Amino acid sequence: MTTQFIADPAGERVSAVIPIAEYEALLRRLPEDETAFLLREPNGGALLKRIENIRHGRNLVERELLPDAD
Repeated sequence: MTTQFIADPAGERVSAVIPIAEYEALLRRLPEDETAFLLREPNGGALLKRIENIRHGRNLVERELLPDAD
């Protein structure tokens, strides 16, 4: 892959530029539907059960969010 980088004034890489053909090849490797992808995973059945539980208000566990690091 031929990659070019765009840097900020401090010299830190902030973006990458790749050829269109390589970008399109990467897109073809991505699942079209993230939910369908997750359901094909080994825990897909557990995901469906949890979605159903949420829809019916069952087995809900509330947790406090962690504070931001910054």
